[in-house]
Amino acid sequence: HYAFWQAGVYHRDVSPGNMVWYRNGTVLMGILNDYDLSSLVTALGPQGNERTGTILFMALDLLSKKGQQGEVKHLYRHDL
Repeated sequence: HYAFWQAGVYHRDVSPGNMVWYRNGTVLMGILNDYDLSSLVTALGPQGNERTGTILFMALDLLSKKGQQGEVKHLYRHDL
């Protein structure tokens, strides 16, 4: 997730249902999938997916009135 964020891809819907786990020998590997709500930092103007996600896993400031009006900048911590 962090590597994608650094590259300018915001997942916007990190939740248990969007994670897949598997074992590679003794190492547990995780994959974040379901990028249909993601966005690119380089996108110009609103794309309609700025405040999306699984509500139970969304940051409270994104769910606030200002957040719903697009007045809260999307931060890395909002996806965690």
